[in-house]
Amino acid sequence: MALFVFNFEQRTLVSDNMIKRALLILIIFISGNVLSAQKPVFRHYSVNEGLPSSEVYHITQDSKGYIWIATNMGVSRYNGKEFRNYDIQDGLPENTVFEVYEDETGRVWFIGFPFQLAYFKNDSIIPYKFNSVLRMIAGKGAVPVKKSFRVDKEDNVVFSFLSKGEIYSIDDKGVVKDLIGKDEIVNSIRIIENKNQLFTSQAGGIDNLANIVLKLTEYESSFSVVKSSNYSFSYIVTHKGSFNEIYIVQNDYLIMITPDGEFQQKLFPHRLIWISSDQKGDIWVGTDKNGVYCMNQMDIMTPPFLQYLDGFSVSSFLEDNEGGKWFTTLENGIFYLSSEAFKSYDLGDGFSDIKINCLEIFRGKLYIGTNDDFLNIVDGNQITSMSVSGKLGGVTYVLESWRDSLLWVGTNEYLYSYNGKRMTRYNNNHKMLAETAISSRKVFNLKDIGFMGSDKILLGEARGLSILKDGDVIYNSFYNDNVELRIESIERETDSSFLLGSLNGLWRFTGSRYEFLGVGSPLLKQRITDIVAFGEKDKYILGTKGSGLVVSMNDTIKQISRLKGLSSNSITSLLITGNDLWVGTNSGLNLIDIRDIGKANPNIVVFKKEQGLISNEINQLAGNKDYIYIATNAGLTVFDRKKHNPVKYVPPVYINSVSIMKRDTLVADNYRLLYNQNFITISYYGISFRDGGNLLYKYRLKGLSDDWVTTNNLEVEYAFLPPGDYRFEVIAINSDGIESSAPAVLNFVILSPFWKTWWFILLFVLAIIAGSFMFYSYRLRQIKKEHALQNDTNWYRQQSLTRQMDPHFVFNTLNSIQSYIIKNDRMASSQYLSKFAKLMRLILNNSQKQAVPLSNEIAALNLYMELESLRFQQKFEFSIKCDSSVDTEASFIPAFLIQPFIENAIWHGIMGLKTIGIISVNFTKVAGQLICTIEDNGIGREKSKAMKSETEKARKSLGISLVESRLNLLNNFYGVDMKVIFTDLYSDDKIPAGTRVVINLPIIN
Repeated sequence: MALFVFNFEQRTLVSDNMIKRALLILIIFISGNVLSAQKPVFRHYSVNEGLPSSEVYHITQDSKGYIWIATNMGVSRYNGKEFRNYDIQDGLPENTVFEVYEDETGRVWFIGFPFQLAYFKNDSIIPYKFNSVLRMIAGKGAVPVKKSFRVDKEDNVVFSFLSKGEIYSIDDKGVVKDLIGKDEIVNSIRIIENKNQLFTSQAGGIDNLANIVLKLTEYESSFSVVKSSNYSFSYIVTHKGSFNEIYIVQNDYLIMITPDGEFQQKLFPHRLIWISSDQKGDIWVGTDKNGVYCMNQMDIMTPPFLQYLDGFSVSSFLEDNEGGKWFTTLENGIFYLSSEAFKSYDLGDGFSDIKINCLEIFRGKLYIGTNDDFLNIVDGNQITSMSVSGKLGGVTYVLESWRDSLLWVGTNEYLYSYNGKRMTRYNNNHKMLAETAISSRKVFNLKDIGFMGSDKILLGEARGLSILKDGDVIYNSFYNDNVELRIESIERETDSSFLLGSLNGLWRFTGSRYEFLGVGSPLLKQRITDIVAFGEKDKYILGTKGSGLVVSMNDTIKQISRLKGLSSNSITSLLITGNDLWVGTNSGLNLIDIRDIGKANPNIVVFKKEQGLISNEINQLAGNKDYIYIATNAGLTVFDRKKHNPVKYVPPVYINSVSIMKRDTLVADNYRLLYNQNFITISYYGISFRDGGNLLYKYRLKGLSDDWVTTNNLEVEYAFLPPGDYRFEVIAINSDGIESSAPAVLNFVILSPFWKTWWFILLFVLAIIAGSFMFYSYRLRQIKKEHALQNDTNWYRQQSLTRQMDPHFVFNTLNSIQSYIIKNDRMASSQYLSKFAKLMRLILNNSQKQAVPLSNEIAALNLYMELESLRFQQKFEFSIKCDSSVDTEASFIPAFLIQPFIENAIWHGIMGLKTIGIISVNFTKVAGQLICTIEDNGIGREKSKAMKSETEKARKSLGISLVESRLNLLNNFYGVDMKVIFTDLYSDDKIPAGTRVVINLPIIN
């Protein structure tokens, strides 16, 4: 094997030229940098993020949790997710707003310049009703004193100006009072306390001694001070500390007065423009163009222990309900610090490269492998960098140490060990490679390093597992056992076994054999990126690339993924410190209590850039119970656990908008909707500035389901809800797992359609009952009527049959047959008798039916007229015609209706002629009805009436009456209009020439 050693005392097995070159590189690149700026990660808000202006004067948080920001271009309300800006178009009297204040009733007041007021109530900005009075008091451009403003429950407004010397009060009637007498305003700074609020006034020249007069609730006092004369006007802000001490900022002086009379005055090299305290009581002083200082409470003479935002004018400071710190500037918007537990380092702090691939704590120092050939060593407040290989192009991927004896360094080519003084390089000198002349194969492609002991090292490579002993590669899984694996993680499981995370799942290596653990478990077949084990067989946690965490404990295998709260399913690094499991991902850092890891839903705390990381893309983790070191693509973040205070503030949650049928509507607590207004969209948000608005939510719609649904979405839709009473509830959950104390609630009722209401159903049931009764009564009447009609129809049909089988006709016909027999005219008698029999049979057959085929009726009429013609010795001729459009077999008509009209034509028309009579019968089809036309050339109805005897008149009247009565019955029965029209025919010289009868008959199917 070839061993390369770089130090200042020893040269072994290398050429003098290489040693000289290596020494030169080491001299050039070993450097030391003082760690001058361990920077917290600020979140920056400017006009690009939605602020109306980068010139910000004041910031405050209201009782609902919103952040209000006063700027040179209006005010802005921030909910952690988005800014809502207001200006004069929304009701502000002035766009320049110096300060924001919330009164006891929850109204948010805006103090503008020139001195004009407005307040926010019920989502609207309302100008103060006495702004005209304020304009008269302020005059031309008087500037109000910051933190010297109050509005009480009775609408009394108290305020003061930087230069006027008075403290004013204006009541709800517009009456103005001066709370300081004129004789008291003599070259003084007067501070009075009213309801735990300080009000400040000052008067006199800027280059004179001034008296500070205090009139506080606990005590009164006065002091003489030197007023600053370095500026053209005197700027003043006051603040009361938690120990009742008073702080006064006056230009470049900071003054502190304690209740026991101690007086301190300190001159600063910069103008001071703000003072307030945080929740611990520390004092924050904003300066003009020199950032912000943090000082110990009750001790302003000791130098500040913190300074942030050097070069910016910090106009106000706020610590919000979650402990986050906000700094407004006059030049560059707002800076937000979510936690001081996170400090970050990058190129500006002395790192050789911004991308950090790996970390290892070795002999009390933090060793950092970057995306170049250097090791960066953090030791206290210093960073030093040293070259690994002594040449350009190297990349450090793996750092592992064995009990602080050696630090092993894996690069993109070789393996190195470092003992604190020198770096030793190792080639891949496996015997299979030694037998070849290809030197390029004598490198490593390292992914991870493990230790079988002090003398044996496991090397996870892209193509297999190797074992290094005493500087020699004595084993390679591919060359020795033909086992080709991409080993990405190595972890000791027990004294005799190791877990190997590979591209195709989890393997166990016992030193002599390989066991694939993914058989029967799909979760163990995933690509594994890191492993932590607990010293017992089958008890481990796997980090995967795409499937989250896989936990093997108590003979069970479970998965923890994004669905359970992980920030990502792609795990890059795992670290255990005590009972804490730290999970690095490509989307932030996760913390899980190992004692809860077996639970169905373990609590997972997520840290991202919003919480203080320099980047969400984590490459590796290292650390102990006090510090967690986080390697990212943008530098190093150090998490000081002692300074971390989990958020205890309960995140409020609000319903933002409601849309009904895709139309926005005003947000209300209750809605009453129609049945067709059943497509509801509800938007909501929770307020958490530390989480940057990236909260989890759980919601439910009672009335549809009582089960909670967890989501990251800020909107939920309910489509086509059935009628009912509904209650929508939503709860916000922050990254520490704290839920809203009470859900945001929206109640609505979707009314049933009127046809589903109880009163309509009752009316409908009553209507059905009434309708059924009416229908029953109607049907009963109809049935009775139909029975009556049927009976009448049968009677009239019987009468028609009787008329058709008229005794006179039968008697006369039989007489005629007898006459032929007596005359021995066998042929005539036979024909006559045959036709008579056929006619009788047709009449009897038709008498059994309501309707008969037209063909049967025509046959009967033809036989009847033949018999009558024979009886009257060919007294008349006749014809029966039927239109081709009429199907005589399929068309049915009422029986026995036509024959009486032909009989009348013979007896009362033809019989009176001295010539041969003619009777024609025609059937045509018009508009779904059968039209029967009977026409004769007889003597006409008038002459026939004159010739009739009384008996004949009675007989005629009875026949017509029967037909007309039967027609009326048939009209009611079939619902058609059957009618008979008689028409008298005349010749050209007006002599009666016959009669035409037209009968409208229904075609019965």
